[in-house]
Amino acid sequence: LELVRLYTATMAAWEMTKEALRKVCRDNNGYAHAPELNDVLHLHCKGIAEITNLEEYTGLKTLYLESNSVDDLEGLLHLDRLRCLYIAKNCLRDLDRAARLVALTTLDVSDNQIVTLEGLRDHPSLSTLVAVNNKLREVSAVEALGSCVRLVTVDLSRNKLEDRAVVDFFLSPTMSDRVRLLKLQGNPAVSEVPAYRKTLVSGMKRLNYLDDSPVFPKDKRLAAAWLRGGVEEEKAERARIFEDERKERERHRAAFDDMVANARREAEEKERAGIQTERDPYRFMSEEAAEEARMLADGMSEWALEEMRANEQLPWQVRERERVSEKTEKTAEPTRTRQPNEEQPDKEQPDEEDEEDEEEGDRVAEVDVEHVAEVDAERIPVAIPIDDDRPTPGIFVAQVDDDDDPAAPASAPPPPPPVATSTKTTTTDEDREASEASAAEELRRELEKMRAARRGERHDVVDGATRRRRELERAADS
Repeated sequence: LELVRLYTATMAAWEMTKEALRKVCRDNNGYAHAPELNDVLHLHCKGIAEITNLEEYTGLKTLYLESNSVDDLEGLLHLDRLRCLYIAKNCLRDLDRAARLVALTTLDVSDNQIVTLEGLRDHPSLSTLVAVNNKLREVSAVEALGSCVRLVTVDLSRNKLEDRAVVDFFLSPTMSDRVRLLKLQGNPAVSEVPAYRKTLVSGMKRLNYLDDSPVFPKDKRLAAAWLRGGVEEEKAERARIFEDERKERERHRAAFDDMVANARREAEEKERAGIQTERDPYRFMSEEAAEEARMLADGMSEWALEEMRANEQLPWQVRERERVSEKTEKTAEPTRTRQPNEEQPDKEQPDEEDEEDEEEGDRVAEVDVEHVAEVDAERIPVAIPIDDDRPTPGIFVAQVDDDDDPAAPASAPPPPPPVATSTKTTTTDEDREASEASAAEELRRELEKMRAARRGERHDVVDGATRRRRELERAADS
């Protein structure tokens, strides 16, 4: 044994020096300058052969030592605040003096060489023990667990337990009234006990999980029936369970029917009393989702709703934009306080000149349109958008009448009929008329831009629906 210890110490890849422990603390966001403040220490997969230099780490509550070469617990028995110790995959042969870790609640010693659990005798706080894949053979190796008054979870899977007395030990009052999770699978003793699962389920009243499956109340009833009268009693109990479940379903259905009948009766009473009750199918939705659902219910198509959402034209989006705008305006106001004798700036009055310019522009545009109508033999089709609130309004193109323009002045003489003198003259007249129509259209557009600029709107930044409408208008005008 001494040679093995010497060999493992020689082959150790990492030594628990104070500086090495401080580096571990730094790497795991711990307290390298104050070791007593660390409550978690990660020392797994380091190749540690001997636990040393943990005297300063008095505040440790969780210690990870998996996948090392530790063969005893010496070096950490002074950690009286340690609650969780994970020391699986090491070289432990026993748990000598482990009871000195009085605050320990969880202990994982899986994949070691442990032959006895005597070191845990009379442990005051241990509640979870995981000792998978060790070398426990006799019931004497686990009898010390009977004195652990808080033990509720025991995992002894894949050991060498071959004595039936192990199962009897867990059926004893000291263990059956305490243990809630038990795993014994992988031990030879399991195959030595007839009806192993039914025996443990019927004997351990507080058991909730056995090996790889939970224990339900139905399982406990069947196991108790089997213990009373064997297989026949178990079949009868299964039939009673089926009948009880059917009655329970009937009870739930009757309760639901009563609830519906009471609701209908209350509604009829309110209707006879003249009380109007409005049913809101959107009461469980958010305000925004309820508004969109109402719009769909009113006949709006989903693609239209999606387009309004993309263009931020939904009512709740408009309200949010207005709220943000108001908040921005309030924060932009000057914070300084004006003096009492300081002159207040004049309030902005409507610009009369702008209104006059707009009226003058409208009149000029009307005269130009009339002039174009007089010059051209055919009226120019006008694109009129349908009065529709939907995001993509339709476009209606006015029909062209064969009659004269009613908006033309009565005193204006009718245009003279074209004189077919020569091909060159006709081509010149058509070019002049097209040029005049283009100039009138350009003037109208410039006036629209000026009016939009005076209203404080940006002419170039428009939403998708407006842009498409204007493109269709230009196409119809051309």
